[in-house]
Amino acid sequence: MTISTIFLILMYIFNITSVISIVFIRRDDTGVTLAWLLVFIFLPYIGLVLYFFFGSTYKMRRMSKKFGMTEIEELYSKNLDDQLEKILSDKIQFYDLETEKYRDMIIMNTKNAMSYYTENNTVELLTSAEEKFSRMFEDIKKATKKIDVLYFIFKTKDNIGKEFLSLLISKLNEGVEVNIIYDSLGCLKTRLKDFKKFKKSGGRVYKYLPNNISSFFNINYRMHRKMVIIDEKVAYTGGINVGDEYFGLKKINKPWRDTSIRLTGNSVLSLEIRFLADLVFLQNQTWHNFHKNKFDYEAAIQKKLSMPINTNGNVGIQILSSGPNSEYEMIKDAYIKMITSSKKYIYIQSPYFVPDRTILDSLRLAAKAGVDVRIMLPGIPDKRYVYYVTLSYLEQLLSYGIKVYLHSGFIHAKTIVMDDHVSTIGTTNMDIRSFKLDYEVNAVIYNTNFAYICRDTFLNDINDCRVLDFYSYSKRSLWTKFCESVCRFISPLA
Repeated sequence: MTISTIFLILMYIFNITSVISIVFIRRDDTGVTLAWLLVFIFLPYIGLVLYFFFGSTYKMRRMSKKFGMTEIEELYSKNLDDQLEKILSDKIQFYDLETEKYRDMIIMNTKNAMSYYTENNTVELLTSAEEKFSRMFEDIKKATKKIDVLYFIFKTKDNIGKEFLSLLISKLNEGVEVNIIYDSLGCLKTRLKDFKKFKKSGGRVYKYLPNNISSFFNINYRMHRKMVIIDEKVAYTGGINVGDEYFGLKKINKPWRDTSIRLTGNSVLSLEIRFLADLVFLQNQTWHNFHKNKFDYEAAIQKKLSMPINTNGNVGIQILSSGPNSEYEMIKDAYIKMITSSKKYIYIQSPYFVPDRTILDSLRLAAKAGVDVRIMLPGIPDKRYVYYVTLSYLEQLLSYGIKVYLHSGFIHAKTIVMDDHVSTIGTTNMDIRSFKLDYEVNAVIYNTNFAYICRDTFLNDINDCRVLDFYSYSKRSLWTKFCESVCRFISPLA
């Protein structure tokens, strides 16, 4: 046999193996399985390549075990078991009595997402990049020990990127430790060499993924988290990255509407441990660092887990994280729990809306049960393909009795608030990619006063929106409906 014949036979065997994996091992949602099977049927060899790059999350789970730290999980598990026992036995009395109604939600997030519940926090809502960076830069200027920075997008050549780096370099010169993680594909124009002056001043910077070969083979899985932790006392997370467009400076998606939060209390330690785990994962992928910091980080995390509780705040918070290395889609599970637990209302803001069957059914049942379900989406897209997928669901949502609002600009906020008590703000979009393929982090906040703020912010944003109605929207052009159908059909592959 010729080499080409052998190659084709091997490719055929790999195709059959992949199909068996999809049907009998992965057991994904039926829509995802069907879409991949059709790819293998019509693109038998190209489909194998596409599946290797975009279809399987097994690679990331294997990498997580190899380059992560099992000690982190073991320490987390031990401390979580102690807290869970207290919650289950009613030994924890909630500061806000309304939180008692959501004890089952706290238990679910504790078990499902390995998430601590802390109640000594403060939280501040920040609804613009101007507000977020102004507040954050004030805190950074006061830092005396350590600053940890993680962004999906860090545009070093934008004005805000230059200002941010300059401030961090000045803190390095004061003796403050500074670590930066950014996603190498989140902003293709950002290079490690852009941080030359920062590194020369003693800063440490890591890109996700650090190994170019790993980045190529795992191109579909992105580090979408955004976190800044200052002296382990103050933290920021939410939708806002480091780039001028978040200030509404680009005409294509202006105005830009976004949301972040400022946290203090022991929820900050949960974010810090999340950052350390991500840092270890990246460090261990370079041969000269593999296992080098193993015991140092284990000791550091143990110390953080045993730190005394600060009692300055009274807001209950759980920090949830998920990614392609997770067995379950934990943040999606938390969203579903919020939807199904709502009795009065649930308001959702998301830049992308690509739900699976479970999310759709949860929203439908909530609306049919009399819950006031409202969803706010961008009126101006940043990605045409994803926007067509989002539009394809709107007629369905309207038929359920759900109110849909299209913002006058690009709304990038990822927020949910329900029943004047529970809210969540973070990096997770209401789509399949965020739920399954990207590394995300969200704060779930149990507090009546903060929920009021989130509710009123949503209602105020309606003033900048166009309200859709079922009759008018159902009469959109056949071409639009065709584009929606095609994009929606292939969306499970992404």
